[in-house]
Amino acid sequence: MSSKDNSAERMSAYLDAELPAEETEEFERLLAESPAVREELEDLRMVMQLVHALPDVDAPDDFYEKVSRKIRRRAILNPDGLALSPVSLPFQVLSILVILTAAGLYMMAELDRAPAKIEADPDAAKYESEQQDSLPPLHQPVP
Repeated sequence: MSSKDNSAERMSAYLDAELPAEETEEFERLLAESPAVREELEDLRMVMQLVHALPDVDAPDDFYEKVSRKIRRRAILNPDGLALSPVSLPFQVLSILVILTAAGLYMMAELDRAPAKIEADPDAAKYESEQQDSLPPLHQPVP
């Protein structure tokens, strides 16, 4: 037996007498063998009875228009099922800007609290004097 033998769809089809005769017999054999499946079927039967017992409710006159408008709006805002829609994008950009601002302010506060000490590099002075020796003089005497 496959794992779909006790699925809610198959049970619902069984309760609605929509299963072909062969599948009905197979499902009834499963019911005879498995108390867990019988219990699940009874639970589904009770839920279906409760739903059928609910009173009918009339939808508002503009229900269809509102639902179709929402569907069209979602299709326009999110045509390819992307996570970023034009509505959510500004909130995400704003969140990133707030995070970057907080990080920048934190870095500035840390720099003000403990300024770095800059020390002269002894090798730099030596390199600088070598460079000056190799450069031609700026003023050459005019003959």
